[in-house]
Amino acid sequence: MTAGVPAELAERLAALTPAQLDRLRTRLRAQAPRAELRLTPGQERLWRAHHTAAGRPVDVVCQAVHLTGARVDLDLLAARVRDFVRAHEALRTTFGEHLGVVRPVVRQDLPPRLVRTRCPDGPQQAQALARELAHEPFDLAEGPLLRVALAEGASDEEAWLLVVVHNLVFDAWSFELLLDELARESAESAPAARPFNLFALEQAESTAGPQGREAARFWADELAGAPRPLPTDRPRGHASPGTGGRVDFTLPAAVARGVAEAARGSAATAYAGWAAVAWATLAEFGGDPDVLLGTFTANRDRPDAQHTVGYLLNVLPLRLRDPGDGTWAARIRAAHTASKRGLRHAAYPGELISAERRLPGLHPLLDVAFVYDSPSEGPRTVQGAAVSTWDVDKGVARYGLTLSIHPAPEGASGWIEYDTGLYDRSTVDHLAERFTALAAQASGASGHPAGHRAGHPSGPAPRHAAGSSSREAGQ
Repeated sequence: MTAGVPAELAERLAALTPAQLDRLRTRLRAQAPRAELRLTPGQERLWRAHHTAAGRPVDVVCQAVHLTGARVDLDLLAARVRDFVRAHEALRTTFGEHLGVVRPVVRQDLPPRLVRTRCPDGPQQAQALARELAHEPFDLAEGPLLRVALAEGASDEEAWLLVVVHNLVFDAWSFELLLDELARESAESAPAARPFNLFALEQAESTAGPQGREAARFWADELAGAPRPLPTDRPRGHASPGTGGRVDFTLPAAVARGVAEAARGSAATAYAGWAAVAWATLAEFGGDPDVLLGTFTANRDRPDAQHTVGYLLNVLPLRLRDPGDGTWAARIRAAHTASKRGLRHAAYPGELISAERRLPGLHPLLDVAFVYDSPSEGPRTVQGAAVSTWDVDKGVARYGLTLSIHPAPEGASGWIEYDTGLYDRSTVDHLAERFTALAAQASGASGHPAGHRAGHPSGPAPRHAAGSSSREAGQ
């Protein structure tokens, strides 16, 4: 008999199938007292970053959604947004601090902030309006943490939906769930929403169990002797973190296809191909083949998590250190192997990873991040209108550098976001030029070396070399 459980109940539990047991656990977790809710490790980092950044919207989703080709009923869109908030507890959550402990507070009713406006002058005006919404300070204790502007466009067949929401309750996958809801036909039933607190409880259980302990050992070994941070134009830890700039770049379709084909030729994913280009660029920039990148996982492997709104995103290190013989094929295979190895432990919260490397700023472990935005599966429509989206530049930086690449059939676009307290625009311009040049080289790879081994062959190095003092290394 199970200890502390009556014999009859123990027999009934033993007779349940694994699926029935899982449903029972889910129901019991849903009934957990709200007072026991805690922030996830990811939310704890976001809470600290929110206060460190002194009001800058570094951890704020800011998207401009363009609707064209059909007349859109903005009142219906507003109603759908309200229904979405009622269905997903994360968007009705605020955060209170008492005696140094921060707790989520799920409210029965917390309507989103909805604004009606006009946007007749196109994308630049829409993005400017979204930036204004993002730069208004968030009151985490009172909310709401979702702001939506519904705007008429230049004609009857154009409209804008501007979405601004704090990362504490929302991530990129959640944004896709919102678009799915807006695109849903009225006759279709909305998928069942799964409360965010269930994810938080399950993550805590997994982290404390054998799987979590195994992952902790893996990540500690993976980061042993981690490389020094990248060089900067100014010392780390001096400027107030969060102020950023962005350098945009584009690549022709032939280059985007070539990188993907080079990856396939190495039995790797397109992600590994682009990660190899980022690796070669940063190894050249920092003068060290050992590079530590921040990468992002949706953290939604469980089917029921795919309909959960909230901050499930996980930020993990990707250690790239052995390019083999220096060819693109070898570098791509190494990037593929490293990413596959880490994916086995991708559910472990990145904030809990133990490493000697610690940096000042908004993230204690990572100074550079890599974002790969896989091509969309197909067009989406809302009330018959075609949907296109812009990730709005808010003028902030979460990391010292973030390199983002977005492949598409017509070519690849991307940007490098940078902390203006650490880097000059000219340094980042040069970095973007080297990334595009190395991508072109990789796209025509056939055993050619993957760029220069070290140093800065076509431009000056930043003045402050990584690790040149304990302050620079973030110690």
